[in-house]
Amino acid sequence: MSGLRRSLPERLRPALLLAVPALGAFLVLARGQDAPPKPPPPPAAALSRTLANAVERAAPSQVLIRPAQGLRRARSGVVVGPGLVVTSALNVEVFGLDDLVVIDAKGQAIPARLRGRDMRLRLVLISAPGLEAPSLTPAPESARQVGSFVLALGTPLRRRSPTATFGILSAVDRFQGRADQLDAAIDASNTGGAVVDLEGRLLGIAVHVHERLGARSGVGFYVPYHLVQSALPGLVRGDQLEPGNLGVVVPRFQSAREGGVEVVAVTPRGAAARAGIRKGDVIVSVGDKVTPNLRSFRAATALLHAGAKVE
Repeated sequence: MSGLRRSLPERLRPALLLAVPALGAFLVLARGQDAPPKPPPPPAAALSRTLANAVERAAPSQVLIRPAQGLRRARSGVVVGPGLVVTSALNVEVFGLDDLVVIDAKGQAIPARLRGRDMRLRLVLISAPGLEAPSLTPAPESARQVGSFVLALGTPLRRRSPTATFGILSAVDRFQGRADQLDAAIDASNTGGAVVDLEGRLLGIAVHVHERLGARSGVGFYVPYHLVQSALPGLVRGDQLEPGNLGVVVPRFQSAREGGVEVVAVTPRGAAARAGIRKGDVIVSVGDKVTPNLRSFRAATALLHAGAKVE
């Protein structure tokens, strides 16, 4: 038996010597380690590629707006439907309301005219029949997160690609819920242009809010696109939408309570007074929007315009 134990390994040794290298090669191939793994791109390079892709996706929907006559500086606009462009009201006030020209991403010049004006949101709708540029995919509401990266695009000069400034979404629901705040640079060149997320989806339209903030104040503002969508039917009809006023005063800051917004005062002969609302009442909804807190109340009232009826 002892002789058998000594001779068995000797007979297996040649097979083992062949099997060990083959097994090692199999394991290397199975683990995908036949070549050294490629290192991941540096974070800065990955972010740069993401930003460039977002600009590329949004570029076809960005247009340049200028007067048909004269050499005044051109302004930026965003395609929101076939032959329809939204831009800042300030842009057409600089040019005048008639004889506008829209230049698309292909360089085609299309005669355009003012269609409707929204004084609440400081936006206008321009009609440019024959404009075939695509509109952007709107970003979901969940994309409006403070701290998320955003890009502000502009077309002050018609190039292959729009200009872009980069920053973060720094606050939401400013100015009674009518604008969000960002720290990407906003000035005359990209006012009226698109604000997009890192996937190139439309967050809103950049606007100039007030002269006292200054063009270089460090913050800018845009109108969230869900507000633009709510205004589009009236703008397409050619309406001029004025700010609505419920005629109620609510606290500037949210109290500890949830479940509604308390009325601090009622404007005499205002809409709320005529409807029977009194000081001390609690508003739990505006139309079909539930308002458990100040933010939701401001978001609901931001949709209202003068002459509209709401429960």
